[in-house]
Amino acid sequence: MMKSKYYLGILVLMIISGCSAQQVPNEIKITYLASSRGLYKDIELSKQKISVLENRSSENRTEVEMPKDEWEALLKRCQALPAQTESFDSEKLSIDAAIGSTLTIKGIDDSKDMVFKIDYSNVPELFEPLISQILALSETVE
Repeated sequence: MMKSKYYLGILVLMIISGCSAQQVPNEIKITYLASSRGLYKDIELSKQKISVLENRSSENRTEVEMPKDEWEALLKRCQALPAQTESFDSEKLSIDAAIGSTLTIKGIDDSKDMVFKIDYSNVPELFEPLISQILALSETVE
């Protein structure tokens, strides 16, 4: 009798914690990482803050508050990106001189994260406004 109450209690806790977790919407987070021998930029953007790490050997991130209007403009640009990028030309990344960068957008699409591999110095036209805004925001962090 005591075991069944124990299992029933665990089951109730699991159901309650599962339901509360489902009610919280995904937080949208944008990450841009560019790395080569002489360049390192790790930029994280959220509704609350802009966070930048420019030294791969450091763990100290520099942060500032995200301006509301900038965040809304970022979201509009992210939502304008295609979910599929089969036609996206990533052959330029195979060239040795290309600086690889990765744009990751979490939380826009509930089913999966959007991940794009981009040449840092030759940004495709489709991504140019978004990447330019991300880099400009990173410059506001000191």
